[in-house]
Amino acid sequence: MAELGLLGPIVAAKRAELAARLGDTAIDDLRARAGRTTRSLKAALDRPGGRFIFEYKRASPSEGPLSSAEPAAIARAYNGAADAMSVLVDPHFQGSYADLRDARACFEGPILAKDFVVDPRQVIEARLAGADAVLAILAILDDSAARAVMAEALRLGMDVLVEVHDDTEMRRAVALGAPLIGINNRDLASFRTDLGTTERLAPLAEGRTLVAESGIVTRADIDRLAPHVDAFLIGSTPMRSADPRGEARALAFGRVKLCGLATAADLTAAAPAAYAGMVMAPDSPRDLGIAGAAALAAGATIPIVGVFRDAPLSHLREAVRQVPMAAIQLHGAMEDGTLAVLRDAFPGEIWLAEPAGGPRAVGGDRILFDHGRGGTGAAFDWRKVADRPELPRALIAGGIGPHNARSARALGAHAIDVGSAVDASPGVKDHSKIAALFDALRPISRKERLARCA
Repeated sequence: MAELGLLGPIVAAKRAELAARLGDTAIDDLRARAGRTTRSLKAALDRPGGRFIFEYKRASPSEGPLSSAEPAAIARAYNGAADAMSVLVDPHFQGSYADLRDARACFEGPILAKDFVVDPRQVIEARLAGADAVLAILAILDDSAARAVMAEALRLGMDVLVEVHDDTEMRRAVALGAPLIGINNRDLASFRTDLGTTERLAPLAEGRTLVAESGIVTRADIDRLAPHVDAFLIGSTPMRSADPRGEARALAFGRVKLCGLATAADLTAAAPAAYAGMVMAPDSPRDLGIAGAAALAAGATIPIVGVFRDAPLSHLREAVRQVPMAAIQLHGAMEDGTLAVLRDAFPGEIWLAEPAGGPRAVGGDRILFDHGRGGTGAAFDWRKVADRPELPRALIAGGIGPHNARSARALGAHAIDVGSAVDASPGVKDHSKIAALFDALRPISRKERLARCA
């Protein structure tokens, strides 16, 4: 095994903690209380497209305190973006099995208990708290200990993410028959990260399901590593964010506003979206009216964008009063003074639509670059806005669907706006098209690339 470096004191503390908590508790006594899981981490990560494990942790071994958010709130935020969740349970970094239990109550997919596992009894403890998988760090486990952890997990139907840091550990993981391997980009001696670690070690994995861990901050990092792995474990980036829900979606799919939602089932299908657009424009086939939008928004967990066209100021005021919106999106004509009044009455953002070839939109928080007046489903030449300085804060709309969403996102706008391309008919969403949209926006994983070349 490698020198433990900064992990040495952590492992020593873990052994002392276990001695105090478990003492001579017999493993059979714990086994009698634990049932098998029905959720598979590996199965979740083996689905097509790059997959994501987002982590809950109050503090990081390498970065210190991160967030005071509660696990239930973060678990709810991750639903729809995370294929699985990881929960740090080590008490020396403010984690606990109570955090895992709270997350379990609010998260739909498999949960990985993130701990420094040095005793098979920890596997059972994790299962009793609701975990479906555990971490086995080969830097702190010899082969015999690793086999014991894997055997205990197998009894409970749990997966083991076998973590490696160098080529020696990768070869050990393969020899152990580990089906699920995590490549940690963090150096054990210094805790510095290097994404090149994943690129260097992945070819040694011999077809195992691979997860990249540590140092993944941006979607560019994900796109760099996607040819080498099947999934990504990301913790600090969303936990540091003021908007963990939005950050997780930006990493997994890029930000998407899904517009023209009309039913509770639409909102469920739109769970991966960053924003839900509700149209309050009487001349649109997607019009909900203010009362309809208010009723639908009341049950939403997605930030709501109210969409208006040629709206009188009185209509906007009433919408602000009744509908809980994160942003107002304005198309067409406005009465004089509309923006000033909205600034006083509305705490959220104001987005102004700018039709292709039309006058420049001025005075809003974001611009929506569109083909025309909105809702037409027609695209425009995106090259016309590629050099606009507002683009990193803007949205791109017009004819975007599963066939071109990846290209639209590559422009570098804050978000893409998708509407009629995922309709079954005007005003009626096709949920299979919505699923196809988000599948198209996932990174192309290692296994997908290999399958395409076969």
